[in-house]
Amino acid sequence: MVQSRASKEQLAVAAATEVFSRYGYARTTMGDIASEAGISRPALYLLFPDKDAVFAAVIRGMDEQKHREIRAAIARLDGLHAKLLHACKSWGCHGFDLVEAHPDSADLFDLRFPAVRQVYDNFQSLVVELIGDQVRSARGADEPEVLARCLVFGMRGLRETARSGKEMRRLIAVQVAMLVRSIGGKT
Repeated sequence: MVQSRASKEQLAVAAATEVFSRYGYARTTMGDIASEAGISRPALYLLFPDKDAVFAAVIRGMDEQKHREIRAAIARLDGLHAKLLHACKSWGCHGFDLVEAHPDSADLFDLRFPAVRQVYDNFQSLVVELIGDQVRSARGADEPEVLARCLVFGMRGLRETARSGKEMRRLIAVQVAMLVRSIGGKT
């Protein structure tokens, strides 16, 4: 049976996700990805022109998957605090847990890569969506985009300083509670 180009790309991206998650961008080669995918290097190059293109596809895929998971979970939750807390813990701790297990995977969160910057923008947009109505009804609150950016990049700072996954979750909970209280929401 002949595989379609899309299914070959999906196979290569799944394999690349595994390899990049273990070894990071710097230590991964196209040969590593091809080997994990069970295809030849030339076949991989027919699908992706270079490692940057594969990496961008991996980052996009991980981001899309995480957003689907978050949106499905928050649809079942009530209240801004519960929704925002779940979204932030799920998004922020995913990276922390991955880097804790595989330190080289920190490349997956390196803002030098345009695809990674897009991940941060996408999550910031989700936070704006969650807090927008509450912020607009609060007097004196900053723009939802500004508050969302502070929250998102504050979590990045927490990831750099937290000593454990448990501490990361606790610090995110504090940060979310402070934001929700600042815009007049219930915690």
